[in-house]
This record gives sequence, C-alpha cells and structure tokens, in this order.
Amino acid sequence: MISVSDSYEFSYRHKKAENQDACFTLSCVGAGVASGGMRIQAVADGVSSSNGRISARTALEAAYGPLAALLADLPAMASLPRRSQDARIREAMQTAVREADSALRAHAGDCGSTISIAVMYRDRIYTCNIGDSPIYLLKGIARDPSFLELYHCQNEAAERVRRGEMTREEARLSPFRNHLIRSLGETRRILNEDIPIFVEALAADNVLLMGSDGALSVLRPGRIEGLMQSSKNMQNLVERIYEEVDETTDAEDNFTALASRILVN
Repeated sequence: MISVSDSYEFSYRHKKAENQDACFTLSCVGAGVASGGMRIQAVADGVSSSNGRISARTALEAAYGPLAALLADLPAMASLPRRSQDARIREAMQTAVREADSALRAHAGDCGSTISIAVMYRDRIYTCNIGDSPIYLLKGIARDPSFLELYHCQNEAAERVRRGEMTREEARLSPFRNHLIRSLGETRRILNEDIPIFVEALAADNVLLMGSDGALSVLRPGRIEGLMQSSKNMQNLVERIYEEVDETTDAEDNFTALASRILVN
C-alpha cells in the first residue's frame, strides 16, 4: 500500500508573458484503501511558438479522462493478477498520451506540447513521456539512496548525446536543447511504440520530482539529486530548486514542479 507523507506543487510563468505549463494530481491513497491506493501526476509544457498555454491545458484535459478512469478502476484491479494490473496501467497511460496528441492535432491553430505522466500503484511506479519534461525518483532515502531518471529526453541536444556527438554538460547549455524531436500535436500521429514507458520498484521511502524542462533541465541531475536528499520537506525542495533556477542567467522558461514523498508499506 502507498501513502503520501508530503507533497508540494508550484507553477510560475517566470520570464514568459504567460504560463505555458499545466499539471494535475489524482490520488486515492492511505490507510483503509483496500486496493492498495494509487497516485497519478501529470505535467504538460506547451510549445511557446504553438499557442503554448492553450496547448498544455488542452493536452491535460484530454489525458485526464483515461487516467481518471484508471483511478476509478482501483476496486476491480485489486482482484486481478499482477500482470493484468500492469497491462491496465500501461494501457491507460498510452491512451492518455494518444488522446492528448489527438486533441492538439484537432485543435484550431498550431498547437504543440510535451507531456509526462507518473502512476504509483502498490510497490511500483510507472512513467511515460513525450518531449523533454523530466521525471526523477530518489528511492531508499534513509538507508541506500538511489537516484533514477525515469523519462526519455526527446530533444536534439539529448539525441546528440546519445549519438556520442556531445557531452551531457554540453547538452545542458546547448541551444539544441530547445529543439524538440518529438512532441504532441505534430502532423504524424503518436503511436504506442512512440511512448517510452519506465517501470521501477519503489522502496519504503521515496521522493518523486517531476516538472517542466524550464524548472528541472536548467540544473545538473547531480545537483537535483543533492537537493532531493537534503531538503527538509517538499516545499523546501521546490523552493530551493526555484531559487537556484532563478539565479541562473539563462533561465527564462516557465517553472512547474511537483514533489511528493511516497511511502510504501
């Protein structure tokens, strides 16, 4: 069974004219939840040249339905074998991404957005993304901390790193980090095989941090890990990240971060 001991959500337009991020959290966790509970978090970051504010909100409105339906299925899922539970969660995440993509392609005008989704159920976390909005997990905090990046960065800088043409530090500062190679709302429809899914076992004590690239891609992953380990609570974590991002001279993007401390009994 999972429970949430602390959580904090913050979104700010930063130096943009308007906030082009959107996020939501769905939750049914804690003592007395016979199904074991579930928590769902999602973040969308609208592409600034493509009606970003409208795009992010349209994407999450479309993704909400399949994910809310997954949460509503909790009582029925409790009696299913683990393999069937796993398949149901994957299906809901893929459907949410595809419906978000379809909503943007059907929307009047040029619309584009990233999306990142995390589902925590029983002793596992499931994540997926389109675009470059990060998802970080720090698990085993008290005894044996392990820091994981649970997303596939889909921008040109990250692609050059994977091809060996650029280091991660060069990519962090490169203008190519602003060139998405995959996003919602493109002419080509997003298919299930385009959606990277990560599944990771949770420890007894975990911190999940996810947000827009303007919040979390500015700092080095090692620095993010350090802040996740040393912050007193989730509000303190997000505020410290914000302060460091705001002091960075090249930080101009929207800032959205969701931080949760997840316990597994």
